[in-house]
Amino acid sequence: MIHLFLSKKNTTYQQMIERNGDIVLKNCKSAKATFERNSIWYVEIEFPKSELLGMKISEESVFKVDLNFEKAQLFRIVYFKENRISDTYVCYATHIFFDSQKEIFVFDDRTVNSTWDGAIKTANDIIEKSKSKYPYHVYGDRWYEDYKNIKPEDGREVHIHNAYKTDLCVDVPLANEDIATQLQMFKANNSPAQTFVLKKFSDEINGIHEIWSFMSICSCRWICAENYEDKNYSKIETYWLRNNPSNTNMHWEDYWGLIYLPEANGYKIVRPADKNYNWCPGGDGSGFTQGVKIQLYSHGIGNKSQSLFWQFEDKESTQTAYWVRYNLIQCLFGSEENSMMNRWPECEERRYVAMFDNYDCYFGKPNCYKAALKPKEFYVGYKEIVDYTKKVSMENVVTGIIPKAYNGRILPNNEIVKSSKWDENEIHRIEMKEYSDVKLMADDSSATKTTFGVFKNESNLQAYLRYIAGKDLKNELQNSDTETTIKFEKLFGSNIPNANQLKLNDVIYADTSNSGEREKFYLNKMTYDLIKEMPDELTLISETEV
Repeated sequence: MIHLFLSKKNTTYQQMIERNGDIVLKNCKSAKATFERNSIWYVEIEFPKSELLGMKISEESVFKVDLNFEKAQLFRIVYFKENRISDTYVCYATHIFFDSQKEIFVFDDRTVNSTWDGAIKTANDIIEKSKSKYPYHVYGDRWYEDYKNIKPEDGREVHIHNAYKTDLCVDVPLANEDIATQLQMFKANNSPAQTFVLKKFSDEINGIHEIWSFMSICSCRWICAENYEDKNYSKIETYWLRNNPSNTNMHWEDYWGLIYLPEANGYKIVRPADKNYNWCPGGDGSGFTQGVKIQLYSHGIGNKSQSLFWQFEDKESTQTAYWVRYNLIQCLFGSEENSMMNRWPECEERRYVAMFDNYDCYFGKPNCYKAALKPKEFYVGYKEIVDYTKKVSMENVVTGIIPKAYNGRILPNNEIVKSSKWDENEIHRIEMKEYSDVKLMADDSSATKTTFGVFKNESNLQAYLRYIAGKDLKNELQNSDTETTIKFEKLFGSNIPNANQLKLNDVIYADTSNSGEREKFYLNKMTYDLIKEMPDELTLISETEV
């Protein structure tokens, strides 16, 4: 049912939720709601002028519509037009939460340096200081409950803390780029000197399943034991420089075994060849202060002392955003690079979908949403699909990058960083990509080693260019863009329970090839027929292409 509240009635929000509208629209010509991921929600409704019973509509009138949510949702009219031939009104109205574009502003410019939930807290502080008479609120949790002690993930950039003294991090002294630089413990500062890239080894070694290597981000050198020797007091140091992705100069001795112990709340980092040898600050454990060196020592696999265990902090969980004269929508999911959607990588990595419940917005880890807005799963058979189209575009595909640093520096001999799909496609798609933040200190007197991407030596800079270009290729550039559209005239039949309750953040498993195997899809956009109270058309993206 579609209700209409006229602005001159001055009805409160609570009254609109609890009461019928001034007008109940019973004979709409068309009425559809459109939802797009992390974008504006709106309705377009056409109805006979006679439905107004002589009353007048205005730009601030409010529709109340049933979307099979817990509560009916409110949409405020942005504009309307009168069709004198058909004697109807056509109204365009946006979800009531988007009134905040005009009401909630950052009047005191904010620098947000926090995890996702910290940014949500800042957004709510901005709401409070704007003193709106409407009860806007944003709910959202970060992905990792304990982002300072995550389970290792391939390619993840991390800071490594000692589990016993968590204010100390593994550190490359002075962000040194030279070979054989021994690691030390230092007060946590989230700098390049304390940042490492995790690389997973696919096989087990000596019965250890979790085999990893660590690359220092400040030098692009892998971490190994001095001379690869299993002996007490061997230095834990930087060694091989990261080379071309197709030839990393890696030996199995460069890898480390990780053994998790719940009671120690961390991982022991051991030598795969002899897991009695492990990382230890000070070697014999006698020193545990800033500046103490990290060495190899045979404490025995059964030693559960917490000082021998380590925690991995996700570097990307903490971000810095600058909100200057932004409205609330710009802060959350505006197109600006400093919006939460664009600044915090977890939004895309974990596919956060903003969901609205009138003046409430849920934006973050999906299983922390209120029960009615948590994602659900729907299963669709081949015979239930009326119209299926899949658009595949190679327009933006890149399979090779020529990375260019500050001052025009490129790799030797015009080297191309190649993706894993370099030889899969009929033509090579090469792009010159500029990384202006990657600098040689000789080229910029203001550049310092406390900044990511700054190097003293050109060979280290080149290794870093290969790393970030390869990362960009893997994460986004090498894959084709696809858009899947399914028509749902018959899809939502009686054989699909609760299909009329489909939401934008739900997941669809569909058999699109009549093979009996279902492909997992997420929704990018959906339209909902407000007259039939059924989803009308969905734009999907396959899980493999997210």
